[in-house]
Amino acid sequence: MCVWHLRGVFYNTTMMYRLPKEEKLCSRTKIEQLFAEGQSFAQYPLRIVYRIHPQNTPQERPQFFISVPKKKFKRAVKRVWLRRRIREAYRLHKHLLPNMGNKTIDMAFLYVAADLYDYAHIEQRMIDILKKLTHTISKEIEQNTPCQQ
Repeated sequence: MCVWHLRGVFYNTTMMYRLPKEEKLCSRTKIEQLFAEGQSFAQYPLRIVYRIHPQNTPQERPQFFISVPKKKFKRAVKRVWLRRRIREAYRLHKHLLPNMGNKTIDMAFLYVAADLYDYAHIEQRMIDILKKLTHTISKEIEQNTPCQQ
């Protein structure tokens, strides 16, 4: 077991790659708020809708959910196959998200393509999305923090 330090927190490598229930967005009201107030951008074949908001509790983590349209993939097997690959790509690269202090983020990953893509392609797009989201969050945090001189 390897222990290392990131953003002021000590992690052991087995803990960092977990995807606990607390990180899954299940609340219907939070999902409605996400689509009503959230912002979005796309990295084909994925689209992300996100909403930054104050934490309700100090332990609150970024939450997400994944949607694969039934209209484009009639068979549940294909929808589950895609959902698992998207979830795995997020699980392995969620460490790219910045520490946001007293704020947190809700995210929806929407699969918008009509074709099946392999895991390597989905993973690369997830990395691109998380990097772009990190850049966007950093700019927003900079704009909201008052300058101290």
